Amino acid sequence: MIASLDPETVSDPRSIAVLGSTGSIGRNTLDLVRRRPSAYRVVALTANRNVDLLIQQALEVRPTFAAIADATLHDRLAAGLAGTNIGIGSGPGAVVDAAALPAAWVMAAIVGAAGLEPTL
Repeated sequence: MIASLDPETVSDPRSIAVLGSTGSIGRNTLDLVRRRPSAYRVVALTANRNVDLLIQQALEVRPTFAAIADATLHDRLAAGLAGTNIGIGSGPGAVVDAAALPAAWVMAAIVGAAGLEPTL
C-alpha cells in the first residue's frame, strides 16, 4: 500500500463519498469506515430506492449530505433525517450533487448506466 493512502499513517480523517451506499459494495465500504471511524469522514451517501437503509446508514455515519435517486422517496428521507443537520436531496440530480462534494475518495458503487453521470 502506498504510505500516503494508508489510513494508519494519516493524521486527519480522509473524506469519502459513497455513491450507492445501500448495495453490497457500498455496505462493505461503510463496514471498513466503521472499523476505523477516526480515519474517515463520510461527506455523502446515496441510494437508488432503499431509503430505510440509507436513513439508517446516515444516522450512523453522519454524512454532510444524503441523496435518494427516486424522488418519490424524498419525504421519507426528510422525515427520517429530520433534526440531524444532514443535508438531503432527491432525484438523479441530487446524486450528481453528492458526487460533486469535495472528497478525497469517492466509492462509485452505483450499478450500470445510472452510475455513469455521478462518477464522471
